[in-house]
Amino acid sequence: MSQKNSLSARTRYNLAVAKLFDQLQCRSRNWEQKAQELGTRLDQTQPLGVGLTLDDIDALVPAANISLKKIGKRHLDPGIGLPIVAWKTSSALASRRFEFAPPSGLPLNLTALLDFSTNQATWKFIYGGHTPTLKIGPRHEKIAIDWSAPAALYWRMSDLDDRDLLKVFLPTRFTDHAGLFFATPYSRKKIPIVFIHGLKSSPGTYKTMYNELVGEDWFRERYQVLFFSYPTGIAWPYNAAEFRRQLRRARDFAASKGDLSHWNQMVIVGHSMGGVISRASLVDPGKRFYEASYRTPLEELRVSQATRQAIRSTRLYQALAAPSRAIFMAAPHRGSPLADRKLVTWISAIIRLPKTLTIDLATATLEEITKAIQQGGQTRPPLTSIGTLSPTYRPYQALADSPYRAGLSYHSIIGDQGKGGGPHSSDGIVPYWSSHLHGAKSELIVPAGHSLISHPETIEEVRRILKLHLEPR
Repeated sequence: MSQKNSLSARTRYNLAVAKLFDQLQCRSRNWEQKAQELGTRLDQTQPLGVGLTLDDIDALVPAANISLKKIGKRHLDPGIGLPIVAWKTSSALASRRFEFAPPSGLPLNLTALLDFSTNQATWKFIYGGHTPTLKIGPRHEKIAIDWSAPAALYWRMSDLDDRDLLKVFLPTRFTDHAGLFFATPYSRKKIPIVFIHGLKSSPGTYKTMYNELVGEDWFRERYQVLFFSYPTGIAWPYNAAEFRRQLRRARDFAASKGDLSHWNQMVIVGHSMGGVISRASLVDPGKRFYEASYRTPLEELRVSQATRQAIRSTRLYQALAAPSRAIFMAAPHRGSPLADRKLVTWISAIIRLPKTLTIDLATATLEEITKAIQQGGQTRPPLTSIGTLSPTYRPYQALADSPYRAGLSYHSIIGDQGKGGGPHSSDGIVPYWSSHLHGAKSELIVPAGHSLISHPETIEEVRRILKLHLEPR
């Protein structure tokens, strides 16, 4: 068969599969009965991924029906079959949820096929990422795959892409969605890249960048993505402690799966406050962070043992060992002057912090933490995220004085709202003097405001750094 005839046959086949799949869908999820009504049957033997079968799925959605609004262009590999997305809700995943699965639900990237090699046409659902080609007679045909639709469906269904202001003012309401999540099931053969969002934000802030990266073969083959979500109303030292705990948990999980050589090549990407959280986790502070807020030795503080352990986790800790490269985007490494303005100070005062904070599994009362910091000489210790963005917040100097962990490479991407670059420029929230870092392997000034993640130059710079990271050292 000529290539032209083969393409024509594939087009007719795909169109027929799409029309029949529209009839296969039904609200009752009784796909087997529907398949029989069409004179077909379902192949229930092939797993869909992460131990799930078709019986576990709550919805099957044609990828073409999923909107990519505010995400970017659709990345589609042409081939045989109909790209679809299977959705499994988190409540249904409770008993079988894989470690570090995302909240809300799990999208599975599948391709629907009708197999006519037996007496009765059989529906098959294949994950093209694992099975990129299908043998049909003497030929190997590429599977059609939509790389954009699964994430687009997830952002639409997930709480990780909305309610950003509430996450600032009512952080306790969103602790169920806090944590570290794999975008796809873990692979020990891929390098992890961890995205950390900023204040008044969520992992969804990376959706455009993620879509652009996941649409490229080299990225899918060599990298796997994790997102860290946290209640942004809480002060960054406490969220940084939780970030370190979650990454240690993830490392133990990865170690249980085998070799850690790819895990140890991890890249961290932090935007805004996420950049401060990641930087604070990549330096060796010694006693600097503790002495920035406390004058009394830890064991002499008049607090409970749980509060003492929480303070140790936030102030006396060791740098993360795994990440070998970091990308800081619009990060206020020295704070932001906006945090000291009267209106912003008032806004910070109405943030409703929880009465207790669980830090590295130690539960400490807010009252005890406040009293402990007051023993260090601060009458009104800032405990909210906005309060700890003031350039006068003492841990910033400790952060500046603490050396990076040995072997770490880091890069800066900084926004400029038209002030010509240099020390007097600003992204509208964070001035250049706060984002700039000595010793960075590269620094790119992007003509954009503070929300620069989706800017084409930002995405291209991240792409460049990730390709550089793959080069032999």
